[in-house]
Amino acid sequence: MSDGGARVLLVSTNRERQPYPVVPNGMACVASALDAAGHDVKFLDLCFERDAAAACARAAMEMNPNVIGVSVRNIDNSDAIALQHYTPEAKSFLETLKTAAPRAKIIAGGAAFGVAPEALFTELGVDYAVAGDGERASVELVRRVLDGGDVEGIPGVVRANGENVVFTPPGEDADLDSLPRPNLHRWIDLPRYQRHGATIPIQTKRGCVYKCIYCTYRNVEGWGYRTRDPELVADEIEELHRLAGVSHFDFVDSTFNSPPGHSLAVCAAIARRKLNVKLETTNFTPAAVSDELLSAMKSAGFQSLGITAESASDGVLERMEKGFDATKLSEVAARVSKAGIRTLWIFLVGGPGESTKTLEETLAFAGRRLDLGDAVYLTVGLRIYPGTTLHRIAISEGVVLAGDPLLVPSFYFSKELQFSNAVERLKRFAADHPRFMFSADSRSVVLPYLMRAASVLRLPRPHWRYMGAFQRVSRAVRA
Repeated sequence: MSDGGARVLLVSTNRERQPYPVVPNGMACVASALDAAGHDVKFLDLCFERDAAAACARAAMEMNPNVIGVSVRNIDNSDAIALQHYTPEAKSFLETLKTAAPRAKIIAGGAAFGVAPEALFTELGVDYAVAGDGERASVELVRRVLDGGDVEGIPGVVRANGENVVFTPPGEDADLDSLPRPNLHRWIDLPRYQRHGATIPIQTKRGCVYKCIYCTYRNVEGWGYRTRDPELVADEIEELHRLAGVSHFDFVDSTFNSPPGHSLAVCAAIARRKLNVKLETTNFTPAAVSDELLSAMKSAGFQSLGITAESASDGVLERMEKGFDATKLSEVAARVSKAGIRTLWIFLVGGPGESTKTLEETLAFAGRRLDLGDAVYLTVGLRIYPGTTLHRIAISEGVVLAGDPLLVPSFYFSKELQFSNAVERLKRFAADHPRFMFSADSRSVVLPYLMRAASVLRLPRPHWRYMGAFQRVSRAVRA
């Protein structure tokens, strides 16, 4: 390797800010790993840039990088009603970067590549791509690129071999504790994100053991759990609290409360620090809930959580392979209420087995929770992603073709339920329940301003607790 390592320009392409922007945690992890390996790293976050293309060109020309790493967080927003497709914009940024720094090798990564590695590699026309964990693969890939070595065999790397695309499976490393901390405050303008309603992400583990038929977590992070030392998780929270003034954190694990023993240990480690921070997660499964865990969460600083119920009908829950039934869901709802933790219930409508009857079962449960002060967020239709069980079901039912790479979004909606009738029913339900939100409602042009106003006024988080007021304002503006 040449003295001083490579000049690496990292570009986060995610510009979505509805209902709020998402901190590019994964790119920060890669930045810290490359920095620790001795490379000169510049981090360009396009989220708030007025002219993102100009920012790309300017950064590339100023740095003259050897390597450009581009993160693509999502292929699209998974919303059948208000669809937004993100890869075309990412592709345009890549063309700008190639023009501004023609000698640089282009490496793409991000969660989207865990979903469709070969198809995205071909679509974006990059030199290399990384799927799965980015820290070790990126460091090794940059080292070999700089030395002019063969990149064959690096876990997680996608490359061209003649006219063929070769993908070496990630083989995820279980030792997360040896990785450098993300150091979010070093790379990212956290105060700006918080002013726009964002929460600061913390990850306690990677991977998942659940078999939800629509989910991509196992594709992105692998099967099984790779947990972090709870004390190191608490160290990261304490550091961000002390050095960056962050007081509200969001756990972004696939499921925060599984495995339960690890979640308990994380909560205990945070509680011992007496940091007076506020915690939340929207990745909480009803499959693993105990009073002991809820008490520990409350002691650590949890005031709210989002529960990914997806349905309140046994038939649909079974077909989705959620790992719990409607009775368990009601039991968990009572436990969480007793613990004094505010809840956002998250549902998907239209999965296999969904019918008018099962939809009404879900709405009856949602209505009861709304009457008790909870909030509900609901998505209509299930985005079909490659390699999922839902993908296989959709092929067998003729919804999609077997060879479709699914970069152009396709959605599954039960044939037992008419889409337009379901949407009309949900609209009537929403009219009676202000704290009920469609995923399409999050596309309201007013909502980002309301989220920002709540942040500027320092209203207590999570901001979805004000969903009723937000919805009234948004609907009044539309009217």
